[in-house]
Amino acid sequence: MPERPPSPGNKPPAPRPAALRWLEAAELAVGVALLALILVLILLQATQRHLPVQGWVWTGELARLGLVWLTFSLAGYLVGRDEHITLKVVDLLLGDRALRAVWILANLVVAAVGVLLTLEAVELVFGGSPQLTAALRIPVSATYAIPLAGVVLMSLRALANAVLLPGPPQREHRTAEAGEGDR
Repeated sequence: MPERPPSPGNKPPAPRPAALRWLEAAELAVGVALLALILVLILLQATQRHLPVQGWVWTGELARLGLVWLTFSLAGYLVGRDEHITLKVVDLLLGDRALRAVWILANLVVAAVGVLLTLEAVELVFGGSPQLTAALRIPVSATYAIPLAGVVLMSLRALANAVLLPGPPQREHRTAEAGEGDR
């Protein structure tokens, strides 16, 4: 499908600061690595079921932990790119100044929730729980380190959105009359 030239209602996205681009790349790399880890572990589990050997229980445990880690590690990436779950009806109803105010308020709320989650995650990581995971025997408190990093990055990305970026990224809206619907 050919690209449409920018129009007043379809502005190209503003350039992002270099530090944010590097952070995005790092977050995405961690997400890809965790997704690959989950895929390899699930394939290993499936293969073990058809071999005449005893299966490794730790593969399922690590795959489940990897899914949780993937979720939290990409939270900051999604917040930073405005690709998290949102209600876009506000975008259609408000003007540019009001939309900017809603953008700042929403990101400050996300940052505040992230700070509270960070405090709870710090308690889980450094609380010193003596429990170990069932198969891998990893201290349970250590399994919360990646979610801790994820909520810290989510909070920082929300603050960066509110302070550094001019507003939400402009998205191309196509009309239903053209038969293509919203993208």
